[in-house]
Amino acid sequence: MCSSDLNMHRSRQTAAHFTYVEECDVTELVALRKRAKSRAEERGLKLSFLPFIVKAVCAGLKKFPIVNATLDEGKQEIVLRKRYHIGVAAATADGLIVPVVKDADQKSLFEIAKTLDELSEKTRAGKASRDDLTGSTFTISSLGTLGGVLATPIINFPEVAILGVHKMKPTPVVRDGEIVVREMMNLSISLDHRIVDGYEGAQFLQHVISLLEDPTLMFMEMV
Repeated sequence: MCSSDLNMHRSRQTAAHFTYVEECDVTELVALRKRAKSRAEERGLKLSFLPFIVKAVCAGLKKFPIVNATLDEGKQEIVLRKRYHIGVAAATADGLIVPVVKDADQKSLFEIAKTLDELSEKTRAGKASRDDLTGSTFTISSLGTLGGVLATPIINFPEVAILGVHKMKPTPVVRDGEIVVREMMNLSISLDHRIVDGYEGAQFLQHVISLLEDPTLMFMEMV
């Protein structure tokens, strides 16, 4: 069992898991990524949706710092962490691996995309270092096209929350009294209810969603 699997097992044994789910209209994000994709390709980068999600998460963590906390179980103290190291959980033949984008709040979208590509390549080649795979303060769990409608992600111990990113697809929805087709996906957040109040966790997720639904806000906030 790898360290990430051990962390998940320990989390299930200790954390009081609470999960909140909400829809996210990513139509504007899809359009923005389409425009930015060619610019990224000019730099030799593959721009997925993950860098945008990472940036939105960083903004949410700054607004709701308790979600970026950890519990010092020995001292029974809550420690608010002031750096934003975002883990991106990925399933491999060797178990769950969580490459970590260090200081993600200080990186541009393209820098995050480059870091994710490098970490993914190193992980596939079995060359990822311990530093590449440890030290996250918050984790994003995404299965890409296999993301499904909904899942309950398990918190990556000793973190206190994890974001689940689910399948994105065209969906008929009602806007201004009319049925229109929008790009929709579900986001789920699991929280350690010992540390994070459910209402505050929901506020965090709603803030992340607001940035993904109107991604220009991310640039206005300079996250």
